[in-house]
Amino acid sequence: MNAVYVRIGEYRSSYHTDVDCPSLNGKQDTYMGQESMPEDQAREQGLTACKHCKK
Repeated sequence: MNAVYVRIGEYRSSYHTDVDCPSLNGKQDTYMGQESMPEDQAREQGLTACKHCKK
C-alpha cells in the first residue's frame, strides 16, 4: 500500500505522489499544511490522483 499526500484546508480534491507538487503546496492563502495517508484511504475520501505529480 502506497502512502500519498493530501492538502489540509480548502481545494482538497486530489492526492499527490510528489511531496513537492505545486498543486499540493499552491494557493498559499488557503494552504494549511499537508498530511500523508494510504492511497486507499484517500480514494475512499473521494480524492483522485493528481495529474501534475511526477510518477
